[in-house]
Amino acid sequence: MSSVAEYRIAVRALCDFTAREGDLDHRFTPSPSAQEGMAGHRLVACRRGDDYIAEMPLTGSYKSLAVTGRADGYYPDENRLEEVKTYRGSLERMADNQRALHWAQVKIYGALLCKARELEEVTLTLVYLDIATEKETLLSQKARASELETFFITQCERFIAWAEQEAAHRKARDLALTTLSFPHATFRPGQRELAEDVYKAASTGRCLLAQAPTGIGKTLATLFPMLTAMPRQQLDRIAFLTMKTPGRRLALDALAQLRSSVQSAEHSDNSTPRVLELIAREKACEYPGTACHGDACPLAAGFYDRLPAARQAAVSESGWDRETLRKLALTHSVCPYYLGQELARWADVIVGDVNHWFDRHALLHGLAQANGWRVGLLVDEAHNLVERARSMYSAELDQQSFNRVKRSAPKALSRSLAGRGERRRRK
Repeated sequence: MSSVAEYRIAVRALCDFTAREGDLDHRFTPSPSAQEGMAGHRLVACRRGDDYIAEMPLTGSYKSLAVTGRADGYYPDENRLEEVKTYRGSLERMADNQRALHWAQVKIYGALLCKARELEEVTLTLVYLDIATEKETLLSQKARASELETFFITQCERFIAWAEQEAAHRKARDLALTTLSFPHATFRPGQRELAEDVYKAASTGRCLLAQAPTGIGKTLATLFPMLTAMPRQQLDRIAFLTMKTPGRRLALDALAQLRSSVQSAEHSDNSTPRVLELIAREKACEYPGTACHGDACPLAAGFYDRLPAARQAAVSESGWDRETLRKLALTHSVCPYYLGQELARWADVIVGDVNHWFDRHALLHGLAQANGWRVGLLVDEAHNLVERARSMYSAELDQQSFNRVKRSAPKALSRSLAGRGERRRRK
């Protein structure tokens, strides 16, 4: 392993890239939600002894690639490294390729641990926690440091060409954005002031709430300074989030103008910022009513086997709107929606609905947290976030569920629940 690195990647992202194969299959989902997953990890850590090291940071490098992450837990006395996965349902239903991905993650952590602590071997353990019963299922195997280092190098070698390509793109992109010019000869009244405020907010890491009249070009006046700040503030991604489809279209049009400014300057094709339009699954689905697994959908069968070619073809272009994404996906016989989910990891600017950041299962927020991204966040019509938040986070209880709880409630609660039921009926 080398100490010199030009590209950084999280352990999970590395394994997602190198260790996945076979079909798309979401019939078994180990992590029910982010909140339940975090609670499950805390529960497992609380059950361990005082010497247990939870959330252990580990890093390592190979050639130009740096790999970072946090192992879920390590027992020094037992020399046991744990990777915790929460799940719901029957563990036997987990697909083999999903289990292989989990082993890949803990093996990478094992390689980093052995290198950091100069260990000759370590016990690797997958801890599967059923969130309903809180029962743990442990799968363990011993591994020698030499075996783990070979595995680590193999995964890095699979990724290294892509990493070098991405590092070159980041360098060219940032260089081009330092000379980005406004795509029009003059600013509209109020447009320059808004652009300056956005740039100052991005430069100082502050939040900005701006209100401006219709017609001054707010979309361009916010995207232009954010792109200009991108190389100077070392931003990894920009997310432009909207409430409605028309706002998304305005953002894509504004970005097309800005990307044309980059392309018209004396820069390489690799310097143009990659722009991705994220759309809802039901709007992207080519086989409505079909389940997203290889036994039902032809675009899910062998998805991960065909994904590398589709991904490589995508980065030869820099604009991934809905139609371009669909064309790329069908050319390589992969699902357009899940190709878009993959490309979110490699786009510079992502345009989509606010739920991609603020929802409980938000894709972009999860990627930013997992990879340590610095993200410039722009929210169009932010005053509507309160109402959207109500729809995303409000809990609902239907009458049948309430009746089931009431029948099984202990005596201490049954009288209160019965009273609530009576009041509901009188209303």
